Amino acid sequence: MKYVRLLVFILLVAALVYFGPRYMDFRASRDAVPPGVIMGGVSVGGADAAEAAANLRSVFESPILIYHGDRRLVLKPEEIGFTIDAEGMIEEAQQYGKGLYYLRDFLLYLGGQQPLGGHVALRYNYDRAKLGVWLHEQSELYDNDPTPARGNLDTLSFVPGQPGRTTDLNESAIDIIAAFTDAYDREARMILHETPSLPPDFDTLADALNARLERFPGIYSLYFQDLNTGSEIDVDADTAFAGMSTVKLPILLRVYYDNDLPLNDTMSRWISDTVKSETASNAAANALMYYIGGEDTIAGARIVTDFSRELGLQNTFIAVPYDSDITPPAIRTPANTNPEYNTFPDPAMQTTPEDVGVLMAEIGQCAEGKGNLLAAYPEKITQAECQELVGWMEQNPMGFLIKYGTPKGTRVAHKHGYGTDTQGDVALIYGPEGPYSLAIFVYQHGWVVWDYSNPLMNDISRIIWNFYLARAGQEQLPPFSEEEQKTAR
Repeated sequence: MKYVRLLVFILLVAALVYFGPRYMDFRASRDAVPPGVIMGGVSVGGADAAEAAANLRSVFESPILIYHGDRRLVLKPEEIGFTIDAEGMIEEAQQYGKGLYYLRDFLLYLGGQQPLGGHVALRYNYDRAKLGVWLHEQSELYDNDPTPARGNLDTLSFVPGQPGRTTDLNESAIDIIAAFTDAYDREARMILHETPSLPPDFDTLADALNARLERFPGIYSLYFQDLNTGSEIDVDADTAFAGMSTVKLPILLRVYYDNDLPLNDTMSRWISDTVKSETASNAAANALMYYIGGEDTIAGARIVTDFSRELGLQNTFIAVPYDSDITPPAIRTPANTNPEYNTFPDPAMQTTPEDVGVLMAEIGQCAEGKGNLLAAYPEKITQAECQELVGWMEQNPMGFLIKYGTPKGTRVAHKHGYGTDTQGDVALIYGPEGPYSLAIFVYQHGWVVWDYSNPLMNDISRIIWNFYLARAGQEQLPPFSEEEQKTAR
């Protein structure tokens, strides 16, 4: 028995000698948080509980980066009341350093192995209301509605606008809290729902047309009307210009007003010469007014002028026939008495882009079996007559000006006019979404330069055509090549 006690004593002393220093090293290696304990996904040390808690807060109670698209935002934890219960986590972590956990770690230490430690879930809290307010404020600042396509004058086309972006507040809140509770990935993204950019609207078209018109070194004026929607674009369209051959349009309509179909051969020949001849025969137009006036050309001009007034074209008149030596009487109109723009319009005959553009639109509506002409003159003007008139104007051989901007084979009924200092063209174009009316007039003091006027009308026409293609999501026509521009001169 004595020897047994001695043996035990010797073993105890040996154990103390062997394990004592190693135990002291083991104790020295342990901080306030037992080694191997992971809190919220991160290992945090500290000489005491206060330091460990501070270290834990430095990780989780720090700002995060949030991206709204490409825009970078910084959110501080105090802005949404985000806090962690560091002391509670430290206290829980310290349980892994007591009792059997302590003995387990010491035995592993003796065996040269790492402690098993444990896991403590992140304990956090935040103010949902504050987070909601912050998200709402950012969405108000940075979300955007989709914008329409915009015009590009270099390509005469429309490029897509900005897509719309709307923040998903609930999903974004989840991503933000995930970033605050992640020790390593401290970035979040606002969850955005995108809506496609809008097709160009008529305001966009008006902006593009104005921008191109402003490049013309002279006075310009434009009227546009979409026959399906009634949408109009007016760029100083009430400016008075020399009427030239464009006022043959009310002459032609008056012929159909006075006559039933079919027209006799003589009348048809005069119309053909007025519309189809290279020079847009003034003699044929005078012959038509001679017939309208009951063998009196002056009376015919007066009837056409009165007819224009009746149609609401207050700025359109023919004072004397074409190429007449008669001194025309002074006729005052709202347009030619407006001092804003002075194109020194011909006192013999005048109009405005609005007058002839509206008249062309009314003829186009009539050809479709609707509109004011049929309503106002049911016994005098018929759909078939308007269709025939449109058909005549489709045979206009002039392929430049407005028509040049449309694809080959497009139905374009138009009447153009040339003067020394003025040029004009009014057209009914059957476009991708249906017919539209377009009238463009330009003036340059002394002489209209073709290399300015024709490209302007080409470009305006191409921009409008591409506007409709862009609205339909179709491939747009390219700008004119240098070779095409040379051909158009």
